[in-house]
Amino acid sequence: MRPTSFYEPDGPAGFRATAWARGPWSRDHQHGGPPAALLARAVEGALSDRDCAIVRFTAEFLRPAPIGRLRVETEVLKQGRLVERHAARLWSGDDLVLTAVALCLHRRQVVLPGMEAKSVPPPPPEGVEPYTFPFFPDPVGYHTAMDVRYVRGAWGQSDVTCWMRQRCPLLPGEAPTGWQRALVAADAGHGVAVPVPLDDYTFINADLSVHLVRPLRGEWVGLESGSVAESSGIGLCRTRLWDADGVAGRGAQSLVIAARS
Repeated sequence: MRPTSFYEPDGPAGFRATAWARGPWSRDHQHGGPPAALLARAVEGALSDRDCAIVRFTAEFLRPAPIGRLRVETEVLKQGRLVERHAARLWSGDDLVLTAVALCLHRRQVVLPGMEAKSVPPPPPEGVEPYTFPFFPDPVGYHTAMDVRYVRGAWGQSDVTCWMRQRCPLLPGEAPTGWQRALVAADAGHGVAVPVPLDDYTFINADLSVHLVRPLRGEWVGLESGSVAESSGIGLCRTRLWDADGVAGRGAQSLVIAARS
């Protein structure tokens, strides 16, 4: 079955999640990447002009986002000459499920005294066998809507490098932006670099924060991810984000580690 889109429009400011947004912990709940990208899409539409760009996007997952109808709202927190701050919220009925704050800067041409050597990206994804995550509860979901290629390490290890690309857009007929693609992929950092054995523990992220110095280019998103877990039940995943031109930014996730009953 070919993936269609993560969402479908459903009235003013409304969207309906499709099965392709399904996450790994419940067949009734979404993966965190698509709803975070949906809020970034709303912020991008609220920016004051084309020269303003998101540079930091922080999402907090208050409760699982259901596979169903959702409503998006945005708020301008600051609109200055150089800096803007925007808030976005995702609602399921009367339940607030996800909040985000985006820091945005107005771009200007700056003559720099010298440029550092260009970073060398990881080995390319072409020719690498696609990988499908083994722990999703349904054959249709985020794991089948994403093309994953490990180029360093393998699933089950806590430090890996892989490439990911969407097999479907956020919305039908709408090409995802670099920021949207970055968030859809970056929320999988702890899913590609597993901090603890899956059979014995769960490791759900409570947030996602991504900094980009520029929007990612091309359809492939490179993740160089490393995860750690502590006996306090707290973990952390840090990810360097790449495209074919080099490093574009970084992501971080705070993890809730729990033993399976």
